[in-house]
Amino acid sequence: MRNMSFDVFALRKKTAIKILLKSLIWAFALFGALFILVLALLVGYIKSPAVMVEVPEKTILTINFDTPISETRQDSLLTEVVPSSGMSFTDILTVMEVALFDDRVKAVAAKINDSGLGLAQTMELAQTMMRYRQAGKETYIFSSGFGNMVGGTSEYLLASSFGKITMMPGSYLGVTGVGIEVPFARTLLDKVGVFPDFYARYEYKGGMASFTDKKVPEAFKMNMKFLLADLNMSVLKQMMGFRYTDVTGRETLDILDKAPLDAEYARSLGLVDKIDYEADWISQIKDKYDAETLNIDDYASTIHWNDNGKKIAVMILEGVIVDVANMSLSGEKEISSEQVLDQIDEIKKDKDVVGILVRVNSPGGSYSASSEIWNALNKLKKEKNVPLYVSMGDYAASGGYFVSLAGDKIYAVNTTITGSIGVFGGKFVLEELWKKMGVEWEVFAANSNASMLSPNFKFNGKQREIFENSLDRIYKDFTEKTTKARKLDEKETDSLTRGRVWSGKQAFEYRLIDELGGFNDALSELKIKSGIKEDEKFVLDIYPKPKTLQEKLSEVIGMSPLNNVKVTGKYFGVDSEMLNVLKMLQYNAVMPPMVLTY
Repeated sequence: MRNMSFDVFALRKKTAIKILLKSLIWAFALFGALFILVLALLVGYIKSPAVMVEVPEKTILTINFDTPISETRQDSLLTEVVPSSGMSFTDILTVMEVALFDDRVKAVAAKINDSGLGLAQTMELAQTMMRYRQAGKETYIFSSGFGNMVGGTSEYLLASSFGKITMMPGSYLGVTGVGIEVPFARTLLDKVGVFPDFYARYEYKGGMASFTDKKVPEAFKMNMKFLLADLNMSVLKQMMGFRYTDVTGRETLDILDKAPLDAEYARSLGLVDKIDYEADWISQIKDKYDAETLNIDDYASTIHWNDNGKKIAVMILEGVIVDVANMSLSGEKEISSEQVLDQIDEIKKDKDVVGILVRVNSPGGSYSASSEIWNALNKLKKEKNVPLYVSMGDYAASGGYFVSLAGDKIYAVNTTITGSIGVFGGKFVLEELWKKMGVEWEVFAANSNASMLSPNFKFNGKQREIFENSLDRIYKDFTEKTTKARKLDEKETDSLTRGRVWSGKQAFEYRLIDELGGFNDALSELKIKSGIKEDEKFVLDIYPKPKTLQEKLSEVIGMSPLNNVKVTGKYFGVDSEMLNVLKMLQYNAVMPPMVLTY
């Protein structure tokens, strides 16, 4: 009887706990719903009425290049409150083009210290700033230090395109050149009992060499050195050309070996023009032109964009190519074939679209997803009978190059990384790890290959043959499409593929792309090809389209823990870029894992 009463007491206790937990869950749910409702009302209140911005008759256009600039618009709940945070890289290029011909804009004053811009993005912006100088508009840039002692090469590359460069006293110019870092972890895997059962097509496709080899394979090393030398030289030549300096290439290399350089020494070499503090720098510019400053975000809000007439559809494809988009723990962008196909369906229905510009900024990803996008883009341009051009960003490699093959013309800048035409695949085998942990696996399979992709066993002879045949089929498909699209013969294709990675300049020389130029260069020619007259107004229709407020609120609820992970990782020194590089290895049509330092 005593046991019976104890059981009843325990049951009541558990029931009470369940009721308490349910009550807490409902309370938190109610609190969350109220929070979202209040947040939505607050957003609506802040957004309306909108603050009207006017452009002064004498304006100094200001830009901070240290703020995050993505290829796609920053379309989050924050953009409902602060619209300026939503500007994309292509937005900035377009707005700068408008400002170039605006007589009210007397000069441009920018700041840069430690930017997140890629090398290709930097090159495009630098070419835009050179157009200002050629048009007779003064351009000024200030830095309290290029890079964090080192890694300021891309920042200085952009600065060198400005007419006047000012540095803060006591700061450093970290123009140390371009570098490539590649991780190798085979020794670690051997220690923990993990076997990388991976295969590639072919010797230059070093995606899994980081795990299959203890040191860099010779073919991969040669490719990286060839790529690095070209990237570094392209950057140096642009710097010297922008600064109109008499310093020779050899002298520039010597300077890089001495970097980081203190501000005074940099000025003595003619790399910067003035040493001053930021407040004094901007005050002097304003006094010179008797003008007021206006940041680029506010200036953009005053531009009346044409919303009817002929359209150029601009599709921004940024990130790793996947079949279905997932929430990201490391914050990298993804190109979902599912979402891209939805966008293509929208463009098909729009009768005003006379041309399509695809901006690709991707290291590759899933081969099946890349093939799906390539096929859909080809069908789109044929069904609508319109030209389709491609503008490559920092990366358009492997699967990123594959989707670019749909373009009637492909543009890239010197420092774009492209090619990597190849494929790899396999699995990590945990057999030895399980043995060390005292775990044994037994296989019960109806057919001999049912467990072929199991991580618990290596491929047997038959399974490896099947898997390698699949890689051969994918590689054959990729190279045949490249041969046809780029009008190459088989011998030329073989000399350019096998996984080799190229710079944009090299790709142009070997006919893997058509023109050296950026987004605006591709757009200018596409307008002509699409039948838009020089002075005719037209619409730039950007995809992906902005999210609804409801979608943004849902995103905040779902992604807030992920944002915490990102912040925590940064706080503890976790390199999110390296995490993204390693995460890419789950795909079969992606460029080799590398981190560019500049």
